[in-house]
Amino acid sequence: MAYELITYERTGRAGLITLNRPERLNAWTPQMMVEMRSAIEESSADPQIAATVITGAGRAFCAGADIGDVFQKAADQRDTGQQETAGQDSGAGDWISFLRSLEKPTIAAVNGSAVGIGVTQILPMDIRIASENAKFGFFFVKMGLVPELGSSTLLPGMIGMSRAIEWCLTARLVPAQEAKEAGLVADVVPPEKLLDRSFEVVAQIARNPGNALAATRKLLVQNVHNDDISAVQRSEGKALADLYRGWQHKEAIKAFFEKREPDFSQPPA
Repeated sequence: MAYELITYERTGRAGLITLNRPERLNAWTPQMMVEMRSAIEESSADPQIAATVITGAGRAFCAGADIGDVFQKAADQRDTGQQETAGQDSGAGDWISFLRSLEKPTIAAVNGSAVGIGVTQILPMDIRIASENAKFGFFFVKMGLVPELGSSTLLPGMIGMSRAIEWCLTARLVPAQEAKEAGLVADVVPPEKLLDRSFEVVAQIARNPGNALAATRKLLVQNVHNDDISAVQRSEGKALADLYRGWQHKEAIKAFFEKREPDFSQPPA
């Protein structure tokens, strides 16, 4: 599809998506979500891509939902008795299951402020890397609303319940370094090194066999809230049994004994 609110390009082994409304601080709209989903699907389906990186153009990552295009339109629909469609029809309603169903990981490269849905949309992504300029704000109470996109369970799971309540009820801007110390982001880097660091992570991922990457990610996503350790071990055992039979595992063993780097690019003839 043609993209109007984002850009998409392949950079090395990464698919790079850029939210591209810098004049509006990349404020979120339903159309932006549709375009993001399409680009993420395109990236994940590309055999040359190991992971998808999402960032923002200009000085913000995403300033939350566009007040006019989203909140005011929804309020007008309610006032006139029309069906409210801002959330579900945009694809936001199943955003978590969409991201978790992907074969390849997603990396949020947060270049500036990420507030409201600008931050909740990146919680289900696999890795979050922040610029030193990044700030995170759960501003929902300021708008008389509550957090969405599963963030009321995802956020406490990442940073702890007490801190999550403090962040959400004060609706303050959280600096990047505090977000890292809390566990929201994996790394904080200077602004000029944000994409380089993100592509470095993609390159590290790309060196590993794709079948094991997909299986490992699937196990972590499926089992994160599973308290049944026996079921967890069964799912791990099934994945191991499948991987033991794969050519990638045999190549890893052979490369070890031959004292060389394994080649997972293609199966042996």
